[in-house]
Amino acid sequence: MREFTFGIDYEAGADQLADVFIDHPSLAAQSLHGCVTTEEFWRVEQFTGPTAALDAVERLRLDETVETMSVTETDCTATRQHDVLERTDDRRVIYTYVGDIDGGESVQTLAGRYLSPGSLFCTHRREARHEWRILLRSDERVGLLYDALAANLRSGLSFHMGHLRDAEGWNHDSLGSVVLPPDQRTALRAAADHGYYRTPREITLDDLATKLDVPRSTLSYRLRRAEEKLVTGYLGEALE
Repeated sequence: MREFTFGIDYEAGADQLADVFIDHPSLAAQSLHGCVTTEEFWRVEQFTGPTAALDAVERLRLDETVETMSVTETDCTATRQHDVLERTDDRRVIYTYVGDIDGGESVQTLAGRYLSPGSLFCTHRREARHEWRILLRSDERVGLLYDALAANLRSGLSFHMGHLRDAEGWNHDSLGSVVLPPDQRTALRAAADHGYYRTPREITLDDLATKLDVPRSTLSYRLRRAEEKLVTGYLGEALE
């Protein structure tokens, strides 16, 4: 198979759902889309983050009057069916079926127009960036999708090309991701953003604790617990 990747950045105020991610930097989402055509698709999304952000996302997803699908100037009309598959304080999993799509264009409808049937869509979302990875049986017409996206995004959205190449592994675990408590997720994200895990290390634990305004021992504990959960989740087994 081939894979085509790209990102769409949202300015504040351009999209209600994107605004929730912009306002809550620790909020993250992964999704899997299938049966994509010009008229219908299904989607399973996993959201992790603070409860207030998750509540806002759920309200937007379940509100039929809110349109967050179109990436062009014209809104899409469609019938939608939603089911919340999991609801906890730090995690939501939402299934959506969208049918009878008309009006504006979404990434899915444009892909359904130009790509061969059977493509699989994986996405990751954080802050202003929505990243897409499409697994393709054939990339014969992917250039048409690229042109349509680059030329037709509405005001406040910008397109960023990733790559087109042979697919390298699955690399997607939206339904089985490790879920971290908010304090551990915040610590881990800050450590990654400030270069704590780079070689050579760009920040000390003491300096990182100062930036987060937490005791060094607390930060160390949160990082160790988060790292343990990531490792055991990746290996699929518990450490004794």
